[in-house]
Amino acid sequence: MQNDRTDFIAEQTRDRVRLIWLRRGPANALHGPMIAELGRALANAGADPAVGAIVLAAEGAVFCAGADPSELTRTKGSGLAELCRALETGAKPVVAALQGNAFGAGLELALAAHARIALPAARLALPEVALGLVPAAGATQRLPRLVGAAPALRLLTQGAPLTAAEALAIGLVDHVVEDHLIDRAIALASELATRPLISAEDRREGMRDMATYRAALTTARARAEAGRMPAPIRLVECVEAAVLLPYEMGLAFERAAFEDMVASSEAQALMHAFQAERRALQPPPALAGRPAPRLATLGLWGGGGALADVARQALSAGLKVVLATPDRATLVAALERIAARQEEMVTAGQLSPAARDADWGRLTGTTGIEALSGADLVLHTPEAGAAALPATLPRAALGDGGGLSFFPAPATGLLSEVVIPAGQPPEPLALTYGLARRLGGKVVTCGAGGPLDARLRATLARVVGWLEGQGHARDTVATALAAYGIGAGARGRLPAPPPGSADLLAACLAALACEGLRLMDEGTTPRAGDIDAAATISGLFPRWEGGPMYQAQRRGLMVLRADLRARAATAPALFTPPPLLDRLIAEGRRLE
Repeated sequence: MQNDRTDFIAEQTRDRVRLIWLRRGPANALHGPMIAELGRALANAGADPAVGAIVLAAEGAVFCAGADPSELTRTKGSGLAELCRALETGAKPVVAALQGNAFGAGLELALAAHARIALPAARLALPEVALGLVPAAGATQRLPRLVGAAPALRLLTQGAPLTAAEALAIGLVDHVVEDHLIDRAIALASELATRPLISAEDRREGMRDMATYRAALTTARARAEAGRMPAPIRLVECVEAAVLLPYEMGLAFERAAFEDMVASSEAQALMHAFQAERRALQPPPALAGRPAPRLATLGLWGGGGALADVARQALSAGLKVVLATPDRATLVAALERIAARQEEMVTAGQLSPAARDADWGRLTGTTGIEALSGADLVLHTPEAGAAALPATLPRAALGDGGGLSFFPAPATGLLSEVVIPAGQPPEPLALTYGLARRLGGKVVTCGAGGPLDARLRATLARVVGWLEGQGHARDTVATALAAYGIGAGARGRLPAPPPGSADLLAACLAALACEGLRLMDEGTTPRAGDIDAAATISGLFPRWEGGPMYQAQRRGLMVLRADLRARAATAPALFTPPPLLDRLIAEGRRLE
């Protein structure tokens, strides 16, 4: 057995099977140098007479999370398409062994193999549509040949991952094994080496029923044309090309679609939103290098619906919760709110009765503040205050409390914000940030003056009120904003813009950009991208437009300044630009 390692690839030979390992942890993201090394390893294995078959595997928990973010929109390509084509046309069978996630470029690589074998933990997805893109290495041509149009279009246009079992059911993977993945992959590769080799190009399982294939195209096209984004339409066209065009022409068609989408305004804005969110979701600098603190018991002090909602979320996350209120009536109301929401979840199948009962077993309700003494962290409502709490207890306000403040996400995966005042000690911050992450929110941090999303929403409400005062009907303003996607969240279908909507929208965008500049000028956040991230994660601003600061930068800062100064003559509180804008222009800096 040989064991050769380069920077990103490791190789072994066992029983005439060459094992080629991806080793760019933790995500094994593909980039140019790694793809080049992989290509050389595959070529060497193909030319070695001592090798009869190849297994493509990966070190770590992830097979391949996709392309490196720095290369997602390279129009000249990273060499992945050529690598996949060389892999599928090679003379020796290649088996992809998927021990974990195979997303995007990682799944494209696996699709070019002659067979795929997976552990149950593997997840498979083609999420490029979320960035306004189509795949660029052949997925739209190989996938429908394997699984048919309907499953392929679900994967391509929705971007949601499949479990290994779901992938097996549609024919995307050939085997799912509980253990000994590499041994089973070697055995499968050795078996394939004894048979005539069938490449992905020659597979036709998904094209046997052309009436069903065409019906799926018709359904998907109608859905895509009703939406706002161009990428789903191009994906339908690519899957249609798989049956209309020769294989090489289909690959070229896909590549042309990719290049068109990379150049689209939607893809550029979505890429900005993606990168801004990645930066904004990093822990604050004060927590760099600190181990995650122990958080087993959460104390809650005060009253109101927000306190009860956080109690339920914390119970669902497995925490013990001590809920303390100033009086019995407040406590009863909070417990009733928790119980009612849990019953809704049980009825909807989101929570089992056993899990509900276990949650109640970890909940203590009391009207005495003394019970909070054993909590790892205490959240208090602003009106209840922290004065009565023991000085040694780490605490944060639930809502705007003037100090360290936590604004929870209304549901898993939505925006959660932590406001960090100057001079904040790290221990309560680490506990509060850890709680926010544990409750499932996408956590953005900022300084005093936040939260960011609330500031933007308040500004939007003021500018809508001002427009009403200028004689515009509230319904017209609301429809103009909805047509653009403001407040639409992930909704695909938007109303048609009413007459005059461009002027209404321009006023709202100018006010949001001005408020974002104020947030930066005040030191609430140093980065325009964090403002965009808060706006897109919360659903206030459409991701396909990038965010209010991205749009301001696209207009140009000098154009923005002239616009704001003109508008400030009639509404100075909304449109007077802060001094930061002049400094940015003078220094040639961008909103980033």
